[in-house]
Amino acid sequence: MSENRKLRAFYEADSLHTEIYDALGASLVTGSSVEGDTDFYRRLARETGGPILEVGCGTGRVATALAADGHEVVGIDLSAPMLRLAQQRREALSADAAARLSFHLADMTTLDLGRDFALIVAPARVFQFMLTSAAQREALAALRTHLRPNGRLVLDLFDPLLDRVVPSADVTTRGGELIHPTTGNRVTWEITGRRPDPARQLIVDDWTFSEIDASGEVLRTATEQLTLRWSLRSEMRYLFELLGFEVVADYGDFRGGPPAYGREQVWVLGHAKG
Repeated sequence: MSENRKLRAFYEADSLHTEIYDALGASLVTGSSVEGDTDFYRRLARETGGPILEVGCGTGRVATALAADGHEVVGIDLSAPMLRLAQQRREALSADAAARLSFHLADMTTLDLGRDFALIVAPARVFQFMLTSAAQREALAALRTHLRPNGRLVLDLFDPLLDRVVPSADVTTRGGELIHPTTGNRVTWEITGRRPDPARQLIVDDWTFSEIDASGEVLRTATEQLTLRWSLRSEMRYLFELLGFEVVADYGDFRGGPPAYGREQVWVLGHAKG
């Protein structure tokens, strides 16, 4: 199966992972370099105004917050199940806020909405789902056509820990446990395998999820494969220059910290002058 098809399979299927996506994300964000991202986007939106495009909107965590602040927001994602959860978030908003928000099934590499935006955000490392240099260029070119002349594009990537993006006999596993938001059952998750591919700058992880009822019976278990592309800051700067962007700001976290090895790459971009 191609890497793009694997990516689509990870996010397009109705799955235990999709059902617990928000709860899992909340448990992983606290104390990490992505903590505070929504507030960062809200502050920037107050500076740029709307309309706003969120790329890879998922379940609508960021988009609904921006719409509640009074901005017109369009969210796009490749995952129909995620978008159904986003619509549920939208329906919980006030009538005015819900009217300012819309969600669409779309691919960032071929995006053509026929309009432009004052602010485009790609949270939660969604740009790293562009698994080849060609896909990265296609996505940036498409986003540039949707960005107003004085608009801002924000991309979030992790800054790679180099010892973790090369093959190693030592496999560092991660895992945890949370409560299923609908059933109330325990759900365990674990990264059960990692296969770095440094030649293609890919990290391939196997995520295993299990739902367990009150008696301890395992109701279902699923393993899904997640593939991300990592990029160095110098590589990204060159890519932005090639695609006609200038770097307005470059942070190491969402609190405005300086660039730092192994933290976040938070890029704020605009159209290159001249």
